[in-house]
Amino acid sequence: MDKKTLQVSRANMYRFLSRLYLLEVDEGLWNGMAKMTFPTDAAEGDLKDGYEMVANYLKANAGGNMTEVLDDLAVDYARIFLSAGVAQGKAAFPYESVYTSRKHLVMQDSRMDVVALYAKKGLTPAKDQYHVPEDHLGYLCEYMAVLCDEDAEDEQKAFLKGHLLNWVNAFTVDMAKYASTDFYRGLAKLTRGFLKLEQDLLLKA
Repeated sequence: MDKKTLQVSRANMYRFLSRLYLLEVDEGLWNGMAKMTFPTDAAEGDLKDGYEMVANYLKANAGGNMTEVLDDLAVDYARIFLSAGVAQGKAAFPYESVYTSRKHLVMQDSRMDVVALYAKKGLTPAKDQYHVPEDHLGYLCEYMAVLCDEDAEDEQKAFLKGHLLNWVNAFTVDMAKYASTDFYRGLAKLTRGFLKLEQDLLLKA
């Protein structure tokens, strides 16, 4: 795979992850995923397992009641990321601040760091649409996609090391703990496996 094709592929993957973390699965996304071919043969480890779990979930529910399937995923999304229905308010909150600040709170230093980085690129996250802080994993993935578009390798390395690898592994462990569907358990593995691949590509070359 040539470098340009690789960058496009990586950007597409980051945008795919961004969409999955920012919003629940809707019918349009479900139908799009149902047409996808997940590269299970070309992957290994968590990435392979994650692809297989997501693909198998899609296949198993392909003939089911769409409303029920999407409702199940929406409930799981709310449980995992918003602690909805969880008595003690525990969840895999998808914010860098929660996993990197001493008191595990949102809107901490990491949020200010990424806001400054976004501003340098003239980027403004669509807070009016998603209503989440700027260090949400969905925004971090979208920013990495932009860096891939620009072929900004040094910036990719710094952002991967400073704003993804420093917390996402712990987050995905929590995510799998609170998930009740193989779709989101698979997404946790897929995310962790993809970032391991990114680490090998960018930081171990």
